[in-house]
Amino acid sequence: MKVKTFTQVILTLVLGFCFLQKPAVQAAVANDAAQFTISPVYPREQRPDTTGYFALKTRPKTTVPVKVKITNLNSDTDVDYIVRVGNATTTDNGAINYTDFKTKKDPTAAFQLTQFVPKKERTQQVTVAAHKSTTVSINLRLPRQRFNGTIAGGIYVERMTNAHVDTKSKLSAQNHFAMTLPVLVSQQKHPDQVAQMKLKAVKVQKGPKISATLRNTRPVLFGKLKINTQITKQGQTKVLAQRQVQNYQVAPNSTFNFLVTDHNQLGAGKYTLTLHLQSGKRKWNLRQNFTITGSQGVPFAKQKGWLGLSQLIWLLIGFLVLLIVILCGIIIAQNKRLNKKNK
Repeated sequence: MKVKTFTQVILTLVLGFCFLQKPAVQAAVANDAAQFTISPVYPREQRPDTTGYFALKTRPKTTVPVKVKITNLNSDTDVDYIVRVGNATTTDNGAINYTDFKTKKDPTAAFQLTQFVPKKERTQQVTVAAHKSTTVSINLRLPRQRFNGTIAGGIYVERMTNAHVDTKSKLSAQNHFAMTLPVLVSQQKHPDQVAQMKLKAVKVQKGPKISATLRNTRPVLFGKLKINTQITKQGQTKVLAQRQVQNYQVAPNSTFNFLVTDHNQLGAGKYTLTLHLQSGKRKWNLRQNFTITGSQGVPFAKQKGWLGLSQLIWLLIGFLVLLIVILCGIIIAQNKRLNKKNK
């Protein structure tokens, strides 16, 4: 019996960015199971104070050759690889994805990295002989127009599917391995700019699931971002839902959806979302009103009250207590009238 299993391992360089902080990455990426390594071949435009990834200081209307060395560690088999160029985006979990192949250019961005790469070079296939190395070239063609800040992306190298059979279990397994080298392109000696975070929208889905669409409108990437969110009724200060995170990373000119809450007791009504963001000394205070409709919010009967009991139960208890008080009042009044008649 032949069973196919698909295991995908993505080995991504971890970059710890904050204001004026340089990312720490390794010069070559390797993994024993993947049986190959990738390493950057630096052009003369490489900044001298950085290694392990491409950090390029470029000039307008020039071509910069970016090369990646792929080494096949398998001593017996020739292996095929796919090499792709992608753009940097911010994931909803607060990480920078250096090889996004789908997201369109953010309206606040002047360029994307893939705009500098000829279409035929954005995706390449190469075969590396057993225990040999091959260098793949990608030409960055810089436009006449100058740009500020940093344009980020990456080079993604994936070993194409090759099946092997376990001699004991007789099972056929298919393993996919991929590695990424970030590419940062700028034209200034000191390209660092001050990030600008904005609250684009508040999204409400059934549950209710509430998320904030946040956008970095500047061409700067940074990290160590802390986010503190609170939800209140409009015009009130009592916090009904909140969430705090830290160490988020944000790509230049990118948008991501921050999940504020998907486990709450918010019913239909008008609310205010307040966000406090901080990275280093930079702070942003954002606020926006939003509405939860009847179909999106928690039904009144399911909303929890004191001691974890539903609001409906407390309403019934209140009604019963009121009914008992009224009955007691009627009984007392009748007793008083009877006493007066007996006298």
